[in-house]
Amino acid sequence: MKKLLRLSEVAELLSCSVRTVYRLIGEASLLGIQIRGGWRVDPSDLQDYIDRQKQQHAEDFGCIQDYSSLV
Repeated sequence: MKKLLRLSEVAELLSCSVRTVYRLIGEASLLGIQIRGGWRVDPSDLQDYIDRQKQQHAEDFGCIQDYSSLV
Protein backbone atom coordinates (compact mmCIF):
# COMPACT_ATOMS: atom_id res chain seq x y z
CA MET A 1 0.00 0.00 0.00
CA LYS A 2 1.26 3.44 -0.95
CA LYS A 3 1.60 6.16 1.64
CA LEU A 4 -0.94 8.91 1.12
CA LEU A 5 0.46 12.44 1.19
CA ARG A 6 -0.70 15.13 3.61
CA LEU A 7 -1.64 18.43 2.00
CA SER A 8 1.43 20.06 3.51
CA GLU A 9 3.59 17.46 1.74
CA VAL A 10 1.78 18.07 -1.55
CA ALA A 11 2.25 21.81 -1.13
CA GLU A 12 5.96 21.34 -0.54
CA LEU A 13 6.31 19.12 -3.62
CA LEU A 14 4.44 21.64 -5.78
CA SER A 15 6.18 24.66 -4.20
CA CYS A 16 2.87 26.26 -3.35
CA SER A 17 0.76 26.94 -0.27
CA VAL A 18 -1.53 24.47 1.45
CA ARG A 19 -4.34 26.87 0.64
CA THR A 20 -3.58 26.41 -3.07
CA VAL A 21 -3.72 22.62 -2.65
CA TYR A 22 -7.14 22.97 -0.98
CA ARG A 23 -8.25 25.10 -3.92
CA LEU A 24 -7.01 22.52 -6.44
CA ILE A 25 -8.94 19.79 -4.63
CA GLY A 26 -12.03 22.02 -4.35
CA GLU A 27 -12.07 22.70 -8.09
CA ALA A 28 -11.46 18.98 -8.82
CA SER A 29 -8.12 19.64 -10.54
CA LEU A 30 -6.42 17.39 -8.01
CA LEU A 31 -8.06 14.33 -6.49
CA GLY A 32 -8.11 14.23 -2.72
CA ILE A 33 -9.35 11.75 -0.14
CA GLN A 34 -10.96 12.97 3.06
CA ILE A 35 -10.10 10.80 6.05
CA ARG A 36 -11.52 11.76 9.44
CA GLY A 37 -11.72 15.41 8.49
CA GLY A 38 -8.20 15.57 7.08
CA TRP A 39 -7.30 15.46 3.41
CA ARG A 40 -4.78 13.15 1.76
CA VAL A 41 -3.58 12.79 -1.82
CA ASP A 42 -2.49 9.56 -3.48
CA PRO A 43 0.98 10.06 -5.03
CA SER A 44 -0.27 8.65 -8.36
CA ASP A 45 -3.06 11.27 -8.41
CA LEU A 46 -0.48 13.98 -7.78
CA GLN A 47 1.62 12.65 -10.68
CA ASP A 48 -1.49 12.61 -12.90
CA TYR A 49 -2.12 16.27 -12.02
CA ILE A 50 1.49 17.18 -12.84
CA ASP A 51 1.32 15.30 -16.15
CA ARG A 52 -1.92 17.10 -17.09
CA GLN A 53 -0.32 20.45 -16.26
CA LYS A 54 2.68 19.61 -18.46
CA GLN A 55 0.41 18.57 -21.32
CA GLN A 56 -1.69 21.73 -20.99
CA HIS A 57 1.43 23.89 -20.96
CA ALA A 58 2.74 22.12 -24.08
CA GLU A 59 -0.56 22.67 -25.88
CA ASP A 60 -0.82 26.31 -24.81
CA PHE A 61 2.67 27.13 -26.03
CA GLY A 62 2.83 24.83 -29.04
CA CYS A 63 5.60 22.68 -27.63
CA ILE A 64 6.37 19.36 -29.25
CA GLN A 65 5.72 16.41 -26.97
CA ASP A 66 6.55 13.62 -29.44
CA TYR A 67 9.99 14.24 -30.88
CA SER A 68 9.85 11.09 -33.05
CA SER A 69 8.09 13.13 -35.77
CA LEU A 70 11.24 15.23 -36.15
CA VAL A 71 13.42 12.26 -37.13
